[in-house]
Amino acid sequence: MNEPDDVPGRRALPDYDPIGYNFAGLDALPSVTFGLRADDNVFARAHSKKADLAFVIEPRVRIQHEDGTRRLSLDGGARLSRYFNLQDQNTSEYSLEAAGALGDESKGSLSAAFGFRREIVQRGTAENDLLRGAPLMRGVTHGSTIGQVRFNRLQISAEVSGVRLRYDDVATAPALGPNERLRNLDRLGAQARLAYEVSSRTSIYGSGEYKHFDYEHSPRVGDRDADNYVMTAGIRYEVSRALLAQVGLGYRAYDFRNPALGSVQGLAVSADLRYFPTRTLAFRGFVEQSNTINPYNLVGTVTLTNAQLKVEYEMRRSLSWIGSASFSLEDYAKVNYSGRRWELRGGPRLRVNRWLSFDASLGVVRRTAVGTAPFNSYSQVAGLLSFTLAR
Repeated sequence: MNEPDDVPGRRALPDYDPIGYNFAGLDALPSVTFGLRADDNVFARAHSKKADLAFVIEPRVRIQHEDGTRRLSLDGGARLSRYFNLQDQNTSEYSLEAAGALGDESKGSLSAAFGFRREIVQRGTAENDLLRGAPLMRGVTHGSTIGQVRFNRLQISAEVSGVRLRYDDVATAPALGPNERLRNLDRLGAQARLAYEVSSRTSIYGSGEYKHFDYEHSPRVGDRDADNYVMTAGIRYEVSRALLAQVGLGYRAYDFRNPALGSVQGLAVSADLRYFPTRTLAFRGFVEQSNTINPYNLVGTVTLTNAQLKVEYEMRRSLSWIGSASFSLEDYAKVNYSGRRWELRGGPRLRVNRWLSFDASLGVVRRTAVGTAPFNSYSQVAGLLSFTLAR
């Protein structure tokens, strides 16, 4: 969704925004963040919790260039986490992302993005419920191309994308040998969307999406390759750019190649919200769905429905309060259990000048199992204090 420029999170702050460096028409914006994270339940367990502190350092740099209808950007970064006691939980993450766009979005444009990142898969989620062992790490290689064109009130867009996921093995049970390769995935996708402006405030749209999931074969879980289809239709409503709301409903199907797993079908839901009641207050929310694999018996896929509402209040130019509330519904296909996950997080951001800012946040997480599930309910409290140096 396109947002106004003069709202919290997007407003230019001349006295506090980094100015970076300029090299032959390229703008470079470097920064480094130092933080201390406290976690009362590192392994996301119901019992026998382990608490610890971790020192975090996060260097980042963005290089960008804009020349009329051409836009290029390159983002690189890393995050190193070092625990005081649980040193086997230390992680090193990094990423490199490139993007480019050509054209005018009001008429027609073509954009592309690709990159690689090495990241930790958060514990206590449908993607990682390991209660012991080293952190679950994965490498993500991705690329996408999007083209769009506008004919008066009609807008047509299309996207093709590809993702490769490669997971590190975790030695939770050495006798089983490599035990995380079942998650390795090559995914190809295509999406088409048509939107029509009924009036200056209202648009209707329809979209179709196809994804092919090609998992690495594993005798532990069998063949779980699948084709995913999603068809949705919806409406977008705008009031003086202070309120932008979009809701879509439709049909989704996840068809396995293995006949024993059959097909998982259901309601497709999506939503986006942008609400700016004042110049200093912003609400941003979304609802989205995705699918992921897990090693549980009889479960071919997990459908995740995620909802989040984020609030940002700009008390003054140098001080903002940022909070978020998230909810995830975990639908385990063809079994009599499911999962729920809630997260509340918030804290202040203090900008001292162009090169120095401070952040503090406190978060509470709770995951509950509904039915006789192979995972446990748990709760977690974590906080982060950090400062950022930028140019």
